[in-house]
Amino acid sequence: MKQKLVYIAGAGHSGSTLLEMFVSGAPAHVGLGEIFQLVDRRNSRIERVNEELCSCGEIIEQCPYWSPILATLNNIPREDEAARYTALADGFAQRFGPEAVMLDSSKTPEGLAAAIGCGAFDIRVLHLARDVRSWLVSQRKSYARNGVATWRANTARDGIFKGTVRHILRTPLADARRWQKVNRAVEELVATHALPSLPVSYERLCFDTDAMRREIEDFLDVSIAGYGTAAARDDNHSVFGNRMRFDPEKLQEIRYDNGWMRDNSWLLPWTVSPSLRRQNARLQGRGTRA
Repeated sequence: MKQKLVYIAGAGHSGSTLLEMFVSGAPAHVGLGEIFQLVDRRNSRIERVNEELCSCGEIIEQCPYWSPILATLNNIPREDEAARYTALADGFAQRFGPEAVMLDSSKTPEGLAAAIGCGAFDIRVLHLARDVRSWLVSQRKSYARNGVATWRANTARDGIFKGTVRHILRTPLADARRWQKVNRAVEELVATHALPSLPVSYERLCFDTDAMRREIEDFLDVSIAGYGTAAARDDNHSVFGNRMRFDPEKLQEIRYDNGWMRDNSWLLPWTVSPSLRRQNARLQGRGTRA
């Protein structure tokens, strides 16, 4: 029997950690975080994985859930992504039983393709999309936190040529194209493999939580406890996700950051790209099953 998996797909900085914690309020739905990072052969963080902190509060090598799974992964070549994802499925079933559901908030189309390709999972997709205007501002904030928000910062770090290229790739215009590309790739994978899928608007999750909950409950055929119910997340062992996993205040209620409304960095791509506006409107529309 294939392991049941709910894959949260979409662009980074779209609220996948929040959605994972929200859905883990359903019985036997266990949040594991961005687990494709343990599978992706290109990910340099695998080399420092023992430094990562699990949402249970333990570093990953001392976590009672992750420690034996890491021991198994250490014996599987990094190039064999299918075997590594399968090992994650097997380790989960051994710990939580065959009826439990994995919640994977890896987001990326590459992670979804790997989960499909390994053949170990019965997959349902929650396609999460954040309003692109808010998403673009979130990207700018991320660049500022990492010290790469300006041309001067990029060239000081990487030299004139490489720094200029990286700065261009971090402009709102380039980010908007990436948002479109990622969300199109998710939709294409869902269509190609005929996966059950539900569009989830981050804004609706924040502002119309009860209605969004009912749609997700209907899609997954579960009942989801209130977001602030801490006991609903007791089984989670989430890794690599947003740092909000460790913020008690953010675990009590869903809050929306409306700072983008006071920031016009989204304005240029929004103005010059009708396709961006159309795609954003479609993804923010009322969720319907695929």
